[in-house]
Amino acid sequence: MTDLPIDPQLPILDEIEIDTSSNKRTARTATRLIMRELKNCYEPSNEERSAICVAFARKGKPVYGKAFDLFQMTAQHPRSAAGIELAIQHGELRLLEVKSTGRARIDEEFSGYFFSLSTAELLVAQALGDLYQFAFYNTTTKTLRMHPLNEIYKKAKGVYPTWSIRF
Repeated sequence: MTDLPIDPQLPILDEIEIDTSSNKRTARTATRLIMRELKNCYEPSNEERSAICVAFARKGKPVYGKAFDLFQMTAQHPRSAAGIELAIQHGELRLLEVKSTGRARIDEEFSGYFFSLSTAELLVAQALGDLYQFAFYNTTTKTLRMHPLNEIYKKAKGVYPTWSIRF
């Protein structure tokens, strides 16, 4: 077998700027719009995020702090550690992981929508069942669809496992 020639490195041009913030902007917009649309839906503070993780751990359900974007609980419970604990004890707190797009061609059922799912999200979704939902939001059409993991698997036309590695 002959060795293939190695191409010389291509020069990097300073004038070219790559906008990597558009996905973050879409996700941030979707998060804000979901909070407006759903009653008692909040973006957790660091203290609330910790209280949620601790309260679920006390019930034997692992929750990774970065595996959810929002939480929703009944209005009768205050947004304190004690209130969060009570809401979880009574099954009145739900975690939401936001998946967003701005593509106008995506229909109201998100057919053809391709998204990633982290291992942490998968494990928390399996542990919490219906208390963990994926909130799909289209910032262009203002469409919101929420599904627990089992519904996502029913709708899925393909699952492509991957590993993302960061140095």
